Amino acid sequence: MIYAVILSGGLGLRFWPKSRKNLPKQFLKVLGEKTMIENTVERISNIIPNDRICIVTNNIYVDKINEILKIKSSNIFKEPLNKETASCIGLAAIKLLKRDFEATMVVLPSDHVIEGQEEFERAIVKAIDVAQDGDYLVTFGINPTRPESGYGYIEVGDTIEEGVYKVKRFIEKPNVDVAASLIEKGNFLWNSGMFVWRADPRLTKVR
Repeated sequence: MIYAVILSGGLGLRFWPKSRKNLPKQFLKVLGEKTMIENTVERISNIIPNDRICIVTNNIYVDKINEILKIKSSNIFKEPLNKETASCIGLAAIKLLKRDFEATMVVLPSDHVIEGQEEFERAIVKAIDVAQDGDYLVTFGINPTRPESGYGYIEVGDTIEEGVYKVKRFIEKPNVDVAASLIEKGNFLWNSGMFVWRADPRLTKVR
């Protein structure tokens, strides 16, 4: 089955002064009347039902998530320690595999602003098909609009099918000059931090 895994462990170290440790940006109403995490749940809910939407967070935000979202407690995965993204995803994979050995994870940050709901849904559905049928680890690239040093970059490799490519390499947060040179090459995308893959790596061929 398909599960959404929403990463919501941020400690409010960015987006200061609006974002603070006790109210990081995923709990702010940046656009509209809903918090960013509410928008993230709503954005994926047309594809994945509420009972398969999971939140990874740390202990200090559990009450806040319960207050904002209608998520059953067993779908809130608490980090034992505040670690990086990979550890959060690993924790979610282990918990999901205990429920469903064939689980496929749609991993989403809780603090993205995404316009174009229909395009987003088409991209997610396509990624799920690719991840399941082709046994791929799928990441989403965004066409860069400026040389940005705060983002990671993906170098596009060979075509798998229309709109789907192999990843040649990742470059993590280059300086502005390097970022500008990558954009000039025309085959680099911003790494969105959104992923789709099977929870059990033994079911996935790494390409």
